Amino acid sequence: MDSPLQAPAVVAVVVTCDSGSWLEEALEALAAQDYPNLSVLVIDANSAEDPTPRVARILPDAFVRRLPANRGYAASANEALKLVDGASLYLLCHDDIVPAPDVVRVMVEEAFRSNAGIVTPKLLDWHEPARLLQVGMSADRGGSPVALAERGELDQAQHDNVRDVFFAPGGCVLVRADLFASLDGFDPLMGLYGEDLDFSWRAHIAGARVVVAPAARVRHLEAMSSGRRAPGGGPLPKDAEAVRRRVRPLQLRHRLRAVLKAYGPWHLARVLPQAGVISLLEIVGDILTGRAGAARDTMRAWSWNLRHIAQLRSARREVRSHRRMSDGDIRDLQARDVVRFVNFVRTQVLGENLRPRAVAGRIAASAESRDLRLPLLVGTTAIVLLLIGSRQLLSSGIPAVNELAPVSQSAIGLLRDFLSSWREVGLGDQGPAPPAFLILGLGGLLMGGSTALFQTLLVVAALPLGAVGAYRVARPFGSQRASLAALVVYAAVPVPYNALAGGRLSGLVAYATAPWVLSRLLRVTGIEPFDDPEPGREMTREILTLGLLLAAAGALAPSVILMAVLMSLGIVAGAALGGGVGLARRALVAGLGGVGVSAVLLFPWTLTFFRPGAQLSALLGETTAPPGGYGWGSLLRFQIGSEGVSLGDAPIGWAFVVAAVLPLLLAREWRLSWAARLWGLALVCWAAAWLGGRGWLPLPLPRADVALAPAALALALAVALGMRAYEVDLRGYRFGWRQLALSTALVVTLAGLLPVVATALGGRWGLPRQDFAELLSWMPEQRAQGPFRVLWLGDPDALPLGAWRLEDGLSYATSRGGPPDATVTWAGGSPGHADGLADAVTAARARGTTRLGRLLAPAAVRYVVVPNRAAPIQTKAPLLPPPADLPATLDAQVDLKQLKTDGAVRVYENVAWAPGRALLRPDQAQAAKGEGLTSVAAVDLAGSPLALPRERSRARYQGPVQQGDVVFLSEAA
Repeated sequence: MDSPLQAPAVVAVVVTCDSGSWLEEALEALAAQDYPNLSVLVIDANSAEDPTPRVARILPDAFVRRLPANRGYAASANEALKLVDGASLYLLCHDDIVPAPDVVRVMVEEAFRSNAGIVTPKLLDWHEPARLLQVGMSADRGGSPVALAERGELDQAQHDNVRDVFFAPGGCVLVRADLFASLDGFDPLMGLYGEDLDFSWRAHIAGARVVVAPAARVRHLEAMSSGRRAPGGGPLPKDAEAVRRRVRPLQLRHRLRAVLKAYGPWHLARVLPQAGVISLLEIVGDILTGRAGAARDTMRAWSWNLRHIAQLRSARREVRSHRRMSDGDIRDLQARDVVRFVNFVRTQVLGENLRPRAVAGRIAASAESRDLRLPLLVGTTAIVLLLIGSRQLLSSGIPAVNELAPVSQSAIGLLRDFLSSWREVGLGDQGPAPPAFLILGLGGLLMGGSTALFQTLLVVAALPLGAVGAYRVARPFGSQRASLAALVVYAAVPVPYNALAGGRLSGLVAYATAPWVLSRLLRVTGIEPFDDPEPGREMTREILTLGLLLAAAGALAPSVILMAVLMSLGIVAGAALGGGVGLARRALVAGLGGVGVSAVLLFPWTLTFFRPGAQLSALLGETTAPPGGYGWGSLLRFQIGSEGVSLGDAPIGWAFVVAAVLPLLLAREWRLSWAARLWGLALVCWAAAWLGGRGWLPLPLPRADVALAPAALALALAVALGMRAYEVDLRGYRFGWRQLALSTALVVTLAGLLPVVATALGGRWGLPRQDFAELLSWMPEQRAQGPFRVLWLGDPDALPLGAWRLEDGLSYATSRGGPPDATVTWAGGSPGHADGLADAVTAARARGTTRLGRLLAPAAVRYVVVPNRAAPIQTKAPLLPPPADLPATLDAQVDLKQLKTDGAVRVYENVAWAPGRALLRPDQAQAAKGEGLTSVAAVDLAGSPLALPRERSRARYQGPVQQGDVVFLSEAA
């Protein structure tokens, strides 16, 4: 290529718009190229000032084309297709690049040597050319870019091999002119960002190679990404965050468009659902962490592509017409990991900062690799233990125990119920549906319609969610080992496993939510190390974020909202021990503010707390405890049940309490202060559980396991502070008893892990293998004789559905047509007309009647079920007996017949029962003209025939009816 006649013609296409002084440097670098057959075309995208004089001073032979509007880099560069004739290659350039003098020659030579359609150079930092920006790029299957060289990495010739890459990043790209023309250039809808990924992807599909030529070195200023030029025009962004807010929406929507265009039908059917799930996770994560703008960007990326569906169809047809390579072949050039999902986990879950950073060579990279060994070991062990302990639940589902009733409805059915104002709890009720229906319905849709699978994953995911949250809340301590200590201890406390084994969903949700709530509350205090540089701005944001979090958790377990108030009070009380009461009060303000925001978000369901006759126990869960309440020893060891991780009186139960004392002995400065505050928080939570078990306070208190979740978290963080004190403070002491205390704490902490490991081996975390739904599976078959209800009586922890309190240790509830499902887990605040059932039972217990069945018949109660355990007897579930007089009372009723069944439950059949839609005789109809159950109970309904046997929907029934017939419908008005 020594003469212009031998060298292929290359046209450098430089797109500029309102450029700074860097334009002259770029033009001078092009003028200095040693390639003999190079022409320059400058395309000005409607700059405020005509750049022609600036170009003419440096490149008098260059051609300048001014455009009437700025349609972005992609559309501007495409002007070369109209203006250039006879070129073999295009060098597509930004106006902020400075190529070395041999760049064009090296790239042209490599294009012919490798038979490449696209060649990209080594892009270097503008100010520090010894540091790399990009050496070609890859992308995952969802179109998220993956760097092949770490940004800021020293250029030590470690990336100097010519190789195929997935796409050539914008800035300076050599493209065969015929390829550029056949693909119609860049996608004009991708004005800024993403056009490079899209074009290279389409070039691969057309059979072209994309290679990197590292010998070609180009400095790149990245004027737009660095804030020196406004994306799309307008005022310059103020800071990097402002740049990100303007750039990210373009990146997301253009990457998604590239995916929708490039894949064939089969690969798109696989990739698109994955992209949708990741986007949904990002939206939820951004909303819960107060980044509403980021969530909006993700949603708008999908809506923008839907609005351009017509152009997308045309683009897909165009791609199909050029296809020479299959998606499977192209996948070899893509990253194997789903990078966007990995980044989501690292940022939203682990709280890492993924901003680019310089790495000083391989030594730093090696040190970083070593730093990852411990978290990888701990994380892998935790995941394996979780899978072992949950294996039978994942394979066979969650048994119906206490608050874990099965989700039998479809996802669409749950969403329909959420929008309905009618509920089937009790005898039927007018009122708002629980927001949990919305969560379960949307989750079921996400799982392909399987609400049961979503319920299983939701329950199992509570365990890792809480552990990861503990890791995150300890990150400000400044030690990876301290964060891991918090994770390990919080994952090993018995609280979640006892709650899971007892079927207490509220305890599980509290365990999963407590770290995320505490993280927000600690952040607003501004106390070191939770420093808050802008208190005024952050307080509002944290309150809103906390409200969103509490609303999501409170929809499943309303008592978690009370837990947030308890934690706020605990932080203030802890500050009385460790100092900073004035700042700690901000946590109380944030906690109460978050509760208020959650109440607004859960409206109108919030109103059920304030309806006449509302029982808070039906919404928050009945506070259950052994006679005399829980002892302090049981609470300190988190042993409030014989299920799950049961330690009895074994000394090993004190392991974490002993380990949490360590920072009080070793720590100094803020570490000692926070150790005292965390112990204060734990004591407040223990006191709430102790008082709640005794019922001494008239105020509503959360259940014991809900109160113990933040206490366990406080102890886990205290252990983490002990680890941090070992790293920082121990060296300030002489060798002596403190070193011995550290060794003791380490040994007892490791010993405290053993019970959880032993429980995991069972594969069910202590949940029974059988439930009452299986034991009573014959009941639904009786629906053929007419609709009926089942009245459940017993200890609230023994009932597999939400219930209303009748007295201490006795609650009541109804299910329809057999064992309950999840739709009656969240009972209404008020029993409504169902309180007539409680009155009937109370009358029978007072020996006011021996015909309880007749009193229950108007409510279509066919069976009365009284469990004395939470599961069948062979499961060895703990005994939860009803009041001693209840079985004898039911046995004495002449119209209740006891059926043979498992020893864990008594089942009575009501021989005076009538179907829920009964045809009344004239005399019965006349006698039943009054209102309420009392008037109808005066009528003997036994033997009444079924009316309207065909049920079309919950409100539509069909069947033959004669003139003058009276149909009795057992539903509250």
